[in-house]
Amino acid sequence: MKWQVCILAFLVTACGDNSAGDSSAGGSTSGKVDGAPVAAVRSSPLSVSGELESARAVMVAPPAIHRMWQYNIKHMVPENSFVEEGMVVVEFGDKPVRERLIEKQSELKHWRSELNNTLLKEKQIAKDDILAIEEKRAEFEKAQRRASILDHSMSRNEREKAAIDFEIASNDLALVRKLAEMHKRTGALRISMARRKVTRFEGEVAGLEAELEKLKVKASIGGLVQYVANWKGEKPSEGESVRFGQPVIQISDLSQMRVRAQADEVDKAFLRVGADMEVVIDGAEAITLRGRIQEQGRVVRDRARGDRRRVVDLLVGLEDDGSRTLKPGMTAALSLIASTSQGEQQVSSTGEAP
Repeated sequence: MKWQVCILAFLVTACGDNSAGDSSAGGSTSGKVDGAPVAAVRSSPLSVSGELESARAVMVAPPAIHRMWQYNIKHMVPENSFVEEGMVVVEFGDKPVRERLIEKQSELKHWRSELNNTLLKEKQIAKDDILAIEEKRAEFEKAQRRASILDHSMSRNEREKAAIDFEIASNDLALVRKLAEMHKRTGALRISMARRKVTRFEGEVAGLEAELEKLKVKASIGGLVQYVANWKGEKPSEGESVRFGQPVIQISDLSQMRVRAQADEVDKAFLRVGADMEVVIDGAEAITLRGRIQEQGRVVRDRARGDRRRVVDLLVGLEDDGSRTLKPGMTAALSLIASTSQGEQQVSSTGEAP
């Protein structure tokens, strides 16, 4: 009987030790401290690496030009320089566009000359028609007077001839008037066609001139200039050719900086939107700023192709330090700042309540 009591006491003691060990083991604790709920906290400080980027940045790429797919870089502003809005940052070669412009300007000149010739020709035709009408009107009036004379001394043949001449003069006058109307309509049509040709080529010339200006790409915002590397990791330079749509320059507004980071999947439970973070910017002299999580990815993904570590994306906004020392691409180390609020108590790095 004694040995049964001893075994029972040993089992009770072992269960109590396991319960205590479970509550103190592991990387985090949660539950209640003095009746208040406590959020999950790591036993060691959470640290995340990230990269600086601008919240307001634009990419500069070759503009859309008709029948152009390859663009030669004629001039670029120096990298890491600051530009103002409206400044020309990249100028692409305009030889193909300029050749088409010269051709269209020559055709426009030709059709303007044709339009002037058509106007002069139709003006002369209109004058000739007026003279022809006046001549036929005079013949008509003369024949009308002769046909209206009642002179019994005239023979029957003469009277019939006068009536026939009057009818012929009347028909000639109507015909010349109709001919003048036809000349007026066809002349207006020829003038309209010549004007449409001129308008068409004027539009094409204006479009090519606009394309010449588009090849001088201006900055849509002010900020820092950085060259964008291609898929080979090579940055563009003057004299090189790039494809349509390939970005060559990024302009970043340094007054609105943020950090894009990736946290391990195991740390997702300790992160939330609005949480304060300490951000240490790497450089010759480390810069420490405060930040706040603005966005947190809802899904967990692989870190990269070939890297199966699971991560969650973070976007951390930074307080404005009022300087231009921060640049996109700089690396940063982020650590979570423990906070104490109503219903939450700060937990020490050992996982025990203070």
